Amino acid sequence: MSNSDLPIGVRELANLAGVSPGSASKLLATLASEGVVDRDERGGVHTVRRRALIRRWAQDYSFAKSNRAVSYYIAPRGLDRAAAQLSDRGGIALTGSAAARRILPHGMTSVVPLKLLALYAAEPIALPRELDLIAAEPATANVVIAAPQDKDILPGFNDLSLTTAPVALVLADLLTLPGRSDAEADQLMEALAKNDPAWNE
Repeated sequence: MSNSDLPIGVRELANLAGVSPGSASKLLATLASEGVVDRDERGGVHTVRRRALIRRWAQDYSFAKSNRAVSYYIAPRGLDRAAAQLSDRGGIALTGSAAARRILPHGMTSVVPLKLLALYAAEPIALPRELDLIAAEPATANVVIAAPQDKDILPGFNDLSLTTAPVALVLADLLTLPGRSDAEADQLMEALAKNDPAWNE
């Protein structure tokens, strides 16, 4: 949702989110009390503080617990090679650090080196075999693959262009993946704020 979509009423927002107006109203009351959104006299939302919203979401969301079939691996030939192998496969979306690098403006370098390749995949069980990954514990893994909570974020199998998850989800994942990368999330939000003032707070 962009600033041009605001203000927005409770019913319209509930419809967009696929929840009941009652659920949307309860959540909005919580977000308003925490200063994440501002509402008008009719209850509609006229201001959204995107950084605050992402950080509030990350309090209740977890990449490992909110998604399905989460599994951890080591890419024995390195992350660059594993990432390169993704370019000819459909049904995959990058998230976390690898996605943030694609969203950052051209020429901007990430504040930290890539240590974890995080992916959403339509076939999270088959993909590791195709990439020759080795099963690992979360603490030692450098690749994590999950089936997303919302399968609509994935491209079709015939779409072989490597895509990224939605920006808000990438940020939430940066804040909740193993080895949390708050610095990368902050860098990305700073970059987004240069083109969209809604990311300033």
